[in-house]
Amino acid sequence: MACRWKVVELWELAAEDLLAADDVGLLPWVPLTRFHKPPAQILEQCRRRIDMQAPANERENMLAVSQVLARLRYNDPKLLAILGGKQVMIESPLINEVFGEMLAERMQKAMQKAVLTVLEVRFGEVSEKIADQLRAVRGEKKLDALIKYAAQCRDLDAFRKRLPA
Repeated sequence: MACRWKVVELWELAAEDLLAADDVGLLPWVPLTRFHKPPAQILEQCRRRIDMQAPANERENMLAVSQVLARLRYNDPKLLAILGGKQVMIESPLINEVFGEMLAERMQKAMQKAVLTVLEVRFGEVSEKIADQLRAVRGEKKLDALIKYAAQCRDLDAFRKRLPA
């Protein structure tokens, strides 16, 4: 079995060619192509076409992906607003799925760190064993309860006993 592919450098393609293809799936790539019009005009054209041609259940994702790709080239909030701005990013199921898990993990680590900080401020150095046990704790409610307990427990041994084995 053999495969061949042609490398396409988007910045060498003309935006007009992608727009003329009449394929809504190509529109998110248009901001990375070559064009002579002001970027706002090209992004407005992409937005109109996505609004008109994208299936309703894919519209938010297409706008969000278009915005992500446009941001690779432009860091102008006014231009990104053409593609829906922050609201589209919030409403996109794709963005929520991909980044929601990452944000949850980040929040969990921040809460674990907060517990360790409270313990260190109150009792000094915290053993690696307690830190490891704490890193194994999952769930916002459990970590919130541990933050509160860390602020009021009598000593590290009492806190350690509250941790799951």
